[in-house]
Amino acid sequence: MTSPPAVPTASQDASSLTTSLLEPILAFAVVRSFAAGEPILAPGAATNTFYFLVSGAVEVSYTDRSDTRITVALIGAGEFFGEIGYFDGESRVRDIQAVDQVRVGIFDSDVMDSLREQHPSLFTDFILFLTQKICGKFRRIAGEREPIAGYADSLSTRHASRYTEAKPLPAPLLHSSQWHSISSRMETFKSELFNLSHRLQKTEAEGKQDLESEARCHAVLAELNGSLADFEQTMAGSGYAEVMWGYVFKEIFPYLMRSRFAERAYFKPKGYAGDFLMMEHIYANIPKGEGKLGEIIDDFCLQRPGSLAIRGRRILMKEQLMRLSGPIAARGGVTRIMNLACGPNRELFDFLADCEYSESVEALCVDIDSEALQYTNQYVNIFPHRASIRLMSENVIKWSLGRAKHHIEPLDIIYSAGLCDYLDPRLFRALITQCHRHLKPGGALLLGNFTFYPDSLFLDKLLKWELIYRSEDDLRELFAPTPFGDGVKVLVEQSGVNLFALAVKE
Repeated sequence: MTSPPAVPTASQDASSLTTSLLEPILAFAVVRSFAAGEPILAPGAATNTFYFLVSGAVEVSYTDRSDTRITVALIGAGEFFGEIGYFDGESRVRDIQAVDQVRVGIFDSDVMDSLREQHPSLFTDFILFLTQKICGKFRRIAGEREPIAGYADSLSTRHASRYTEAKPLPAPLLHSSQWHSISSRMETFKSELFNLSHRLQKTEAEGKQDLESEARCHAVLAELNGSLADFEQTMAGSGYAEVMWGYVFKEIFPYLMRSRFAERAYFKPKGYAGDFLMMEHIYANIPKGEGKLGEIIDDFCLQRPGSLAIRGRRILMKEQLMRLSGPIAARGGVTRIMNLACGPNRELFDFLADCEYSESVEALCVDIDSEALQYTNQYVNIFPHRASIRLMSENVIKWSLGRAKHHIEPLDIIYSAGLCDYLDPRLFRALITQCHRHLKPGGALLLGNFTFYPDSLFLDKLLKWELIYRSEDDLRELFAPTPFGDGVKVLVEQSGVNLFALAVKE
């Protein structure tokens, strides 16, 4: 064997360095081909081998206890895999299989021993190179020790605020006309809800129904909700707006928290209000709560414009998936779809349920929450269809910023229904730009965002489900400096609350 070329100098760029180093290294490896879907590495496999992807792409995944297969990485040509297990000797914990036809360089102990004996300097450079690669992987892992919380933190500085304790009201406020106006009305609402709650609980215990009291509960809630705009106007310029909103929340808290919707929206068990279980509760539209009053408040929440918009966008998204995929199927093509922050994926499976060409649909459903992906597999993806569905666990924010890289085939459709309401302009534009890179020419991007609506105070101020509201002009302004430019069409679901920016890659 001829001597390897000299090791590149530090002045060479990273790509040149990688190429100059790997070319002689690969001469020692056994290169093998794998067909699409063929397993390359499985949990429990021997740890005396690692691999280099010469061409094609491989999928790294695991199967959880509920038999849900979750993708954690899509690796493209030029990357190593299996090297951590090779060096630490621990058992394999991931499945790795070929996505398409691949060629893989195989490095086992014999190959590495031969390299060390014949070219010790090259061997040392190779080990240093692999060490840098492994350190990069561990840094990414260390940055996601609490991935759900980290994801929630990365969404927006506004989402996590809560009323965490009752604070004394300032003396100047207690002597103000604003305080008198709002506190007197809140006392009325609170006392009536208390009486109604007592009455409904007694009736329920007797196995009876009090339709008059139930109707009055709905009316009181509507009156309270209608008063919020007056409260906001009364508080304007006082300097005590947040204190007053905290007071309003505290007074109504014992009643609101009887509702499953309100409790989940406020406490945000996953760090953000719009998680997949909240979406499923809104989609089901079945009131649940503590006692009859809890169910009534839950029903009130489920009939707010925000909830109507979430159910409406599910219909709109299904229609758009059908419209955008139809022409591709008509010419015999495969429609590749990516759903970002996918949640339970209801709109995608609504589309597949009525799609006559599901065998020509490939969908990549991405969410940081593996429980959402598990839920999709167990409770949504349960009817006959012929589409290829891949469930991937990934932080969409990091992906948008280019900090999480995967080998993803060019896509026909990328969409996100409920992510952009939390993104500041910088993150929103980063998402748009990253999506543009992954679309085919002619591919479509569809991103949803709530627009302002008067009823939003109920969610914003009482339940602290705070969104970033945007108008049609705001969406066009966000797209303008991106590769899509100003060629944006804005759609809206039937309630008029949830807008969708539709842009096509030229």
